[in-house]
Amino acid sequence: MKQKNEKKAEKKTEKKTENPIVSIKRYVCGMETFQPDTLLQNGCREKITLPVNVLLIEHRKLGHILINTGCSARLRRNPLRYSRYHAAHCLQFGSGDSIIEQLGTEGLDPLCIKKVLLSHYAPECCGALPLLPRYELISTAQVLSRLSGITDQKNIIRSTLPAADVKRRAMGLYEGKTVLSDYFRFIYDALGDGSVLSVDLSGHTEAMAGFYLPQNKLFFAADAALDERMLDDAAVPQKKLLALQSEPDDYLSVLSILRQFHREHPEISIVFLHSQNCL
Repeated sequence: MKQKNEKKAEKKTEKKTENPIVSIKRYVCGMETFQPDTLLQNGCREKITLPVNVLLIEHRKLGHILINTGCSARLRRNPLRYSRYHAAHCLQFGSGDSIIEQLGTEGLDPLCIKKVLLSHYAPECCGALPLLPRYELISTAQVLSRLSGITDQKNIIRSTLPAADVKRRAMGLYEGKTVLSDYFRFIYDALGDGSVLSVDLSGHTEAMAGFYLPQNKLFFAADAALDERMLDDAAVPQKKLLALQSEPDDYLSVLSILRQFHREHPEISIVFLHSQNCL
């Protein structure tokens, strides 16, 4: 009898510690070209083309969840604004690069996407939001507020805003224990079960969220840095790179925190929107 009770207790413990995240998959939904030597001191002179990463999470109870949506043809709805944005960012994508197209080739209906976690309101992050039929948009209150405040019809992001009837939810504070607490003041619970946590990484934009998957030891730090090479203390930002940030001081502060986090927790992978080795 005692052995049966012990086995039951073991099973209950296993259920409690079971990872709600079944799988994580990366999709490349566009490419962007950069000139490292104009952005970083001692950066290489040759241009580099980096991916626009989108993560698809399969959650045991909540289904399929996207972190960002990547680029889509919606960005070209305003040709003048798009041409200017393209010239400044060297953005490249084709119809087959859309997350919608890529899901379709794998037999996944866009209806399977139940939630979208949005890091920030950049064209390459929310490009396909209007193409998804039904989902809940989740981010920090600051990101959702900035997104709702885009009313200029000429703004390139205007064409990527979600439909009016899309449910939007700001993440609540996380009250559990997490390694993030030593580095960030506020920790948010993206899905309500602790499987995806979020922190404010403002600097590149006025509001930006990063997403951390504790049991997968994966930290998606969005556009807080160009890519993982920026985690090296030897990578010193040029003035031009800082001029591209919404809040340069906050950008440097967040970068410093991420570098410290990386040094002290090498077991956790920090990946970015443009990381070549995202998973």
